[in-house]
Amino acid sequence: MRRAAACLMLLGLCACGGEAAPPAPEAASPYADHWYAFSDPAISERYLGVNLYETERRKSGRLMLADGSAVALRIVTPAPGDDLSFIAPALGLSFVAKVAGENTWIGKLSDPQHGDAAATLLPAVSAPAETVGKIATLPDGRRMHMVCAGEGAPVVILDYGAGGTMKKDWGDLTATIAAEAKTRVCAYDRAGRGLSDPASTPRDAAAVASDIEQMLTAANIPTPVVLVGHSLGSYHVRQFANSYPDKTAGLVLVDPSGDGQMELFNAQIPKIQLLQNEMSDAQAKLNCIANLVAKPVPPDDPLAQQCGGNDPDALSATRSEIDEMPGASTASLIASRRSYGEMPLIVLTRGDHDQGMPPNFTAEDKQAMRSIWESMHAEMAALSTRGEHRFVPNAGHYIQRDAPEAVVAAVADVVAAVRTPPE
Repeated sequence: MRRAAACLMLLGLCACGGEAAPPAPEAASPYADHWYAFSDPAISERYLGVNLYETERRKSGRLMLADGSAVALRIVTPAPGDDLSFIAPALGLSFVAKVAGENTWIGKLSDPQHGDAAATLLPAVSAPAETVGKIATLPDGRRMHMVCAGEGAPVVILDYGAGGTMKKDWGDLTATIAAEAKTRVCAYDRAGRGLSDPASTPRDAAAVASDIEQMLTAANIPTPVVLVGHSLGSYHVRQFANSYPDKTAGLVLVDPSGDGQMELFNAQIPKIQLLQNEMSDAQAKLNCIANLVAKPVPPDDPLAQQCGGNDPDALSATRSEIDEMPGASTASLIASRRSYGEMPLIVLTRGDHDQGMPPNFTAEDKQAMRSIWESMHAEMAALSTRGEHRFVPNAGHYIQRDAPEAVVAAVADVVAAVRTPPE
């Protein structure tokens, strides 16, 4: 099946009230969870510990750095004769080893910054102190990673678009929104990205919305929440609002993707299909996921740049999200579509429709794209009697980067509207 991923990302179209109940105690996970340490002093100074644990689907883990931060480990299938193999995409690092006793492995650590070295991994005496944000463990054992700022209700949840990352898409906005809206704001990594574990099911909108609901429960985050979705992230937060109305207080949609958008674009601009096919074929020839598993590279490596990242699990998740977009995701959104009544809702639409467009797009092509885009956004805003459609001058698809103040203001306005419901 040909995928729209590259074209969608190129075009940028992929792409409360009351007191909160006291947090419930976190339930213990039934899955194995162990900390390990490298025995070599030089290595253990750089990497304080390795956390290996099980989920319902697979083994996973994270690597603790000297400053207490962490990067994700992706457990990969060992070569014949080996017993443990993992990679740390954020560092381009890999470890391949044979078992040498109970919970002990001896092998080779390949580290682009420090070279190859013999390394032994032993059970740790204790878990190192870590500063990874908040980790919520879902019922299937998967960890979901969040970074939160501020205090108050309703809590705001931030979701990025296809191929996005918490740092690249939200950065300091988490704290800025929290300060302006005077509430708690949490950005999170979807399955397979950052410190969040991969999922076994296809990444359609319903599956992602279910992850959000389980994450809120596991993290003891009081609902209803305000959800903010950029681009493809709007699919997830709208699906959440459709599926869990009692847990949704409001929405902010940042240049959101629309239901069935590619069919609309292709009908008006036939060259989009050709562009999709050409770029999809180019990505397929790179064989990114298999090559990055076989030979991990750092994020600035040419292969990582061509593939759109160096984390095979993140690339797989993005591919699944985009593959599901025109089919299962759109179908579930349409089937669950409902009036949002008086729920606060703001849709932000970019004012710059030249930014990010393919060089062979004519003025007529861009106008057709703009007309479809703005019409879809108007339909979304009309789902609520308190819906508002705002245009952001001079901003491209990534409004949160080009005009962050517009996103901050929109979230603050929705939070304020939630706190002062209409009479």
